[in-house]
Amino acid sequence: MTEGAPGGGREAARPAARPSRVTRWDALTVGLSASVLGGAMIQGGLGALLPYLGQDMPMTHTMESLHITGLATGGLVASALAEPARRRIGRGRVLVAGAALCAVGAVLLAVAPTPVLSAAAMLFVGIGLTSTLIAGQVLLMVLHGRRQGARMIGELNVSYSVGGVVAAALLPVVAAGVLGWRGFAVIPAALLALVVVPLVWLGVRRSATDGAVAVPAGTGHATGRARLTPVTMLLCVVVEWGFLFWLATHLTTVAGLSTADAARATGAMWLAVLVGRVAGSRLLGVLRPGLLLLGSLVLAVVATVALTLVTTPVAAVLTGVLAGLSAANLYAGAVAYVIEADPVRADAAVARGSLLSAVALIVAPLGLGVLADGIGLRTAYVAVAAVLLTAAFVMLAVTWPRDRRPASSAAAPDLGRAGPPSVPVPTPADDPVATAATAPVAPVPCEEK
Repeated sequence: MTEGAPGGGREAARPAARPSRVTRWDALTVGLSASVLGGAMIQGGLGALLPYLGQDMPMTHTMESLHITGLATGGLVASALAEPARRRIGRGRVLVAGAALCAVGAVLLAVAPTPVLSAAAMLFVGIGLTSTLIAGQVLLMVLHGRRQGARMIGELNVSYSVGGVVAAALLPVVAAGVLGWRGFAVIPAALLALVVVPLVWLGVRRSATDGAVAVPAGTGHATGRARLTPVTMLLCVVVEWGFLFWLATHLTTVAGLSTADAARATGAMWLAVLVGRVAGSRLLGVLRPGLLLLGSLVLAVVATVALTLVTTPVAAVLTGVLAGLSAANLYAGAVAYVIEADPVRADAAVARGSLLSAVALIVAPLGLGVLADGIGLRTAYVAVAAVLLTAAFVMLAVTWPRDRRPASSAAAPDLGRAGPPSVPVPTPADDPVATAATAPVAPVPCEEK
């Protein structure tokens, strides 16, 4: 998805489009936020929805994990097809198609007679929501300029969190009605099909959606161990969705709480995610990304321990808050950490991290589900703690200085900074690789689950 990047064919030579004269409340911008919110009601609410599906359509932990795997597979497919689709049909039509695919997935979920079909519905939601995020975040930079567009990308990720909070709040209420949990799936389906798709289509017709955003390249590139930062991104995504998808199932299966108690805890978790992401967007302007990431990992360890000790509904809600605060900035912090390590090749580095993360989201939930069927979810969830520790060790390996000077003069590892502190960052003047990479490149968007 690199426009204006070297080797991009005809589009590489196209000048950056000036931001369209649109406001934050124009049809396309509002429709884009509503599209993400609608998709997030399904994707973000899946963790709380799974116990309800299990009551209506009994399934194993492996089958439950296949729903998560369906979302991840959809994201992988969308990531692979994003640039060819944009070149062939344009960003605007990609956004319309993304909203439509999310609506199809919601309808399939509402009418699914078997777990196989409900898992297939997640594939459509994964493709649609990921396509919307990939095309939409770049489009915000095109329409609103770099500075305003960057802020609005943060707000778009907040819209995702709002979708998760709304889903967790509505699910127990709607599930108690005549239609049960299926009535819940009708809500995002109606929102997407009747409101979002027409709104986005109208906005696309009124706006120039295929302009390029020229962003000056950074002055340095990753050296040695700094290239491990995409692995940190992968591990953080595994931990994040380990909480977001498995909290409700853990509370019902291990702690023996009711589905309503689990739904309330999940709602508290998503509210904490929302608050954490708003706060994190401010903290990233003050702290180094690595410090925010390290703090999130430490909090995740506390949340993991608390989850194993939960026995009451009140403790479940408090644990949900801890889990939400710890998961809120794992992805955003990891992406910023990767970009700081390799500003020249930030697009390629984040793309590698995103690809690794998509593969991990296919393998990790399925692996945890199979493990839980064999040894129990309480014991299997120890794997999340293992991933947490591995992420911390990778960060330490990236930041620890290479030289072995005496203690009085050796530099201490700076966990807030990605890349070895003892390695100077080359400039274009003395680095032919950096010199060749000074052509403008488009930013790679950050996706939130």
